[in-house]
Amino acid sequence: MHGGSLADDATKRDGETHINSQFSPLPRQRLNASGTIQRNLPMNGGGSISGADGVESSPRPTSTAAYLSSAMMESMSPGGGNYNRASTSGSLSSPISTSLHGGSSPRGSDDNISRSSEPEPGALLEPYPARDMGLNLKLEQPEASESDGEVQEEEEELRKVERTPTAIDLSALPEAPPDNDDQEYSVSWYQTKKHIFVFSEAGKPIYSRYGQEEHIVSLYGVMQALLACVQDQDDDLQCIRTADHVFVFLCRSPLILVGVSPYEGSEELLSRQLTYLAKQTVFFLTQSHLTRVFKNRHNYDLRRQLGGLPKFFNGILDFTEQEISFLMGAVQCLPMPTTLRTEITNVLLSNRTPELVFAILLHENQIVAAVRPKQYILTAQDLHLLMNYVKTELSGGQHGEKWAPCCLPDFNDGGFLYIHPSLLSDTVNLSLILLTNEKEQHINMIECKQRIVSHFQEHRILAKLEAHITRSRFLASDTKLPHLLHFIYKSKSSKQLVVPDFGPPYNLPEERHRLFREYCGVYDKLHNSYHKSVVYINDTSSEVVIGYTSNNSEIYCTFLPSCTRPVALNNIDKILRWIRKEESRFFIIHTGVY
Repeated sequence: MHGGSLADDATKRDGETHINSQFSPLPRQRLNASGTIQRNLPMNGGGSISGADGVESSPRPTSTAAYLSSAMMESMSPGGGNYNRASTSGSLSSPISTSLHGGSSPRGSDDNISRSSEPEPGALLEPYPARDMGLNLKLEQPEASESDGEVQEEEEELRKVERTPTAIDLSALPEAPPDNDDQEYSVSWYQTKKHIFVFSEAGKPIYSRYGQEEHIVSLYGVMQALLACVQDQDDDLQCIRTADHVFVFLCRSPLILVGVSPYEGSEELLSRQLTYLAKQTVFFLTQSHLTRVFKNRHNYDLRRQLGGLPKFFNGILDFTEQEISFLMGAVQCLPMPTTLRTEITNVLLSNRTPELVFAILLHENQIVAAVRPKQYILTAQDLHLLMNYVKTELSGGQHGEKWAPCCLPDFNDGGFLYIHPSLLSDTVNLSLILLTNEKEQHINMIECKQRIVSHFQEHRILAKLEAHITRSRFLASDTKLPHLLHFIYKSKSSKQLVVPDFGPPYNLPEERHRLFREYCGVYDKLHNSYHKSVVYINDTSSEVVIGYTSNNSEIYCTFLPSCTRPVALNNIDKILRWIRKEESRFFIIHTGVY
């Protein structure tokens, strides 16, 4: 964004404004029968796909299963199938953003959002590592298996791992309906807008978000055949687009994940959801164990080891569709006075045992305080997996002494840590996570937790924290800025967020979900790999949503539709200054390090 009017630098279409766009989308690619790519073949909007000769194919099917079957036939016919291909293995392209302060804009260096010599809010926080910070920590690994018989023995050992009954006796997928309801069940399944599937490279079903895998075995075969058709040409299938649906494929050997969604969501976000689901599988089994099992038995049915765990898969998918922290790839800290946070951190540090690796205090999905070794740190994605585990395992106010192995994929995907989660307060949903790398330390972790709780009670820290959470509610109106309805601020260096609670007009769940979709759309425009922008404005009849990214931060603001653009942009600058002033309250500046 630069000097002069906003319209000078903007291209507006359908209520959306791009600024500093530098790349246009790549042309669509299709594969004909000979295996060559045909470009710029239009897909019409009438429910059919035009082939290379201009003749329309058969009408678009009305069910998800039929979509996939039809897409498979079209991909093998001349001019059929509009899908993205990649010459190398991997997921969809990673987000790319240009920096307003990086000098990459072709139009000059002036802008309407004032620059400051002060650091961006949250920029002083400790950065996250690039990858695999836990490789040097000695973790317990599943034993290697050499034959089918040993794989079976390994399964039995996994079932005997020290978990409480509630940690393994979980609700399964819905039971199959009676025979006379099969047709109604099928209709409701077809009418579900979004589907997620997981299967092995041999086409063996592992997970379906809706329904039972046994009812859609043939569909898994269709998806596996689609991938095989493209892989036979030394290529990878990433997505298929129809008139109103997108099919995203993610290969994480030995797993294949497929997401089917209407066009209201982006391919990249759907790919990230599939990545979280793949990591949730590794969370319970480790990547090395998965690789070893399928190396010995290519046609192995992994559901035998995942029995009772689908609710954790459902939980992580719900998390990705509801939590702003997933969208932003960051974590949110509980806003609170620095003195209280420091006091809590000191209690965690003073009562830790030598075997403790991480201690994390959570309020719902917000971090209150954390303790870690000096040389190790957890990524936002690993923290999200822990939050999902705690939320699912401690749902309903369960207070049992739980103990379970868990693998944090970004930390170290080849071994287990052991988690002891506990609920400290039903009133404000306050939970404590203790992690160790030693399997036999369950009793020590229980005693460590008891010392922490006793210290909290003795110094009335828990009561002060409960009172603070109960009476304090952070809203966008606290900024005293006109027209502002909501905002999201992300520090890129620390991967931490500032997100106010939802107030009017977003009191209802459906309104909050609608705003979340608006944020997803603006985020996708800013991070689109083919069409980069540093500022994106989306005008709707309900609100104006503005996204802005710089070297160190991103901010997304929602204003009343009556707010003019100059006022909105001026308010963004004021929000940044206000967050900088309140930095110590919103961010964990220094974690407890030992």
